[in-house]
Amino acid sequence: MLTILTLKMLLMIVYLAHWDWILTQSRKDIVSNISDAKFMAVCPIDRSKVELENYYEEIIDWKINRNKILDFSGIRNLRKIIKTLNSDDIIHVFTLKSGLIFAFSNLFRNNKTKNILTVTGLGYLFSDNFKAKFLKIILGFFIKHFINKNFEFLIFQNGEDQKTFNDYSKYQGEYYIIPTSGIALEEIEIKKDYRNSNLKVIMATRLINDKGIFEYLNLAKLMKDSDLEFYLAGDVDEGNPDSLSKRDLVKIKNNNFINYLGHIDIKKELHNYDINIVMSKYEGSSRILLESLYIGLICLSNNIPGTKELGSKFNNSFFIDDNNIQELKKNLDEIINYDVFLENNQNISFENGAKFNRELINQNYTSVKISAAYNKIYQYLRQEIESYRSEFI
Repeated sequence: MLTILTLKMLLMIVYLAHWDWILTQSRKDIVSNISDAKFMAVCPIDRSKVELENYYEEIIDWKINRNKILDFSGIRNLRKIIKTLNSDDIIHVFTLKSGLIFAFSNLFRNNKTKNILTVTGLGYLFSDNFKAKFLKIILGFFIKHFINKNFEFLIFQNGEDQKTFNDYSKYQGEYYIIPTSGIALEEIEIKKDYRNSNLKVIMATRLINDKGIFEYLNLAKLMKDSDLEFYLAGDVDEGNPDSLSKRDLVKIKNNNFINYLGHIDIKKELHNYDINIVMSKYEGSSRILLESLYIGLICLSNNIPGTKELGSKFNNSFFIDDNNIQELKKNLDEIINYDVFLENNQNISFENGAKFNRELINQNYTSVKISAAYNKIYQYLRQEIESYRSEFI
């Protein structure tokens, strides 16, 4: 007869996403912090095979074309993969796009696995893009039906996304707020030196239109007479319909107002900069904002659901409605001219703010903390505990 412990070890938690990068960011840290479960990664394997093998006990190559909004071949491939899973397995899907593809793959099938969807941001489908608005109308009926049919739980990273999506999908199941996917603090180099001249401003993000890339270029141009140095880090996202084109990237590289860095190692390099700017129009929860606050940068951010729910708790952060360029410039000018920015070669105000931020993140937003919350949900689904209530509310 199988013991409860033996049965638990036989059960699998499947992490599923339409991009391997999604499962090798914070998700790998979550997996490494849950020791009493087996994890499988189902995703297209591009450049991350070795990293996936290091963190997941099994990996399955989900052959899907990320460049297509809806890849029917990818849906068929996922359908075949789902059929191989055990009925007691838990499938945890990340991103709304992956969730919709998973739901279509389950079409005309009896849902036997226990399924969770983490909505990391409403993304393209809920953007102001005309095609996206049209697509949202067309998919409305299917989303309302398939989301309710396929997912026992929805996890959101902020309350406004939860309300927007639940109102649209008429979701009737259980849902929870777990802010951020957590950050792993190991090997992060924190900022030690603050200065009041030749400050380095950075935006680090995927190069898609909704991240505010061109607004950032306009801000840098507006500040051209200051002694601020502007930098942009990140790559184009060819699998995203909102991605900048290669022609756009050439223009960015050739402009006179910012320095393009390409990909950087956030943990090792972000401390070399002074100010981080987030101009994204949509975020479930801004990871780069959280990392910047921990490292010790001063942060300016667009005031959106995925940033303000974090920023209201932290020091060294300034929030601007609607990416207002003039307000951003005003804040930057105030930082440059801040009377106590330097005192005996140390910034007493911003340095103390950074220490406060690190303590707050240590208590609430590490990958260890988020992993513990996820694991309670898995235990609830396995009926090992009677209920789950998010400790982040």
